[in-house]
Amino acid sequence: MAAKRSVYHHEVPTLTVDVYRVLLAFEVTDPCVQHAVKKLLCLGKRIGGKSAEQDVREAIWTLARWLEMREEDAAPRKGGGR
Repeated sequence: MAAKRSVYHHEVPTLTVDVYRVLLAFEVTDPCVQHAVKKLLCLGKRIGGKSAEQDVREAIWTLARWLEMREEDAAPRKGGGR
């Protein structure tokens, strides 16, 4: 009997997987969400020496901005300009 699969299981075409393949596999298309996921997947391990805490702070900031942008997009536009 095959194991039950969920939305968290995806086929990986190679044994070595980078963050960008993961984002593609999970169809993460929003740049803010991509940025936050990348920071969290590479927590404290990226070039530049940022701490895990700094990566979490930056991911939170990015996701907060994502929420702000959704509110901006939903708000009625003021004035008749572009």
